[in-house]
Amino acid sequence: MADLVINEDIALTLERAIGTFSNYLSGNIHVLNKFIGHLRRVGVLKYERTTIIKFVKKLRFFNDTLLQYKQSLFNEVKIGTSLTQSVIPVGSFFIKALEVMDLLNFFFTQSLQREIISKTLNFDLTLEESCILTIEDAYNHFVKYTQWMLESLGQTDILLRLEVITFALKCAEQDDGVEQEVNTDNIFLQEVIVVEDEQQYNELAGAWDSVLRDKISALESELLKASNDWHEKFGKRK
Repeated sequence: MADLVINEDIALTLERAIGTFSNYLSGNIHVLNKFIGHLRRVGVLKYERTTIIKFVKKLRFFNDTLLQYKQSLFNEVKIGTSLTQSVIPVGSFFIKALEVMDLLNFFFTQSLQREIISKTLNFDLTLEESCILTIEDAYNHFVKYTQWMLESLGQTDILLRLEVITFALKCAEQDDGVEQEVNTDNIFLQEVIVVEDEQQYNELAGAWDSVLRDKISALESELLKASNDWHEKFGKRK
């Protein structure tokens, strides 16, 4: 396909996308900081608390970097130049952050939950199943969006792939011999169609941003409920 060029509308959409991704990171940072505060009272979870602190530092770095890039976006992105070359640095950074989020989500929703129960023998700091599912759903959609923002421009470079999508495709091929499809319940198996022009890219990017903001809203609601539960069950103890 012919390389598309970036226009002012797409630049603004890209700016919103960076802001949305930043909101996703900052929401996670906020609730993890509250969780760290509660873990301070549980001596047997000292290692787990230190691990979460490390994750928070990493997410804060990603978020601060994104916000700095957003502030200088119109210096970094030149109107009328290659859209692909403007999107690749952002998409690549999203991939880096999402790979860390993948590790964090596994630790926070799986390993840590088991450690809390085995070491404290109570469920005061555990997550409800609905919260875990919402965390996974939000993450999955940010992963798919990042894949879309690159592959819809024909970018399929091996260095721009996400592990969870690559693994899902490999498993599907081995188990069922299926190819990527448009109509499938597994978001990772849904095919990404290359856009025809700048207008289509901008319209679809805007639609994606709306979906992602809805996912953030649902995630924030679940995390707020979890945070309130921690406070009621554990935080008020003397």
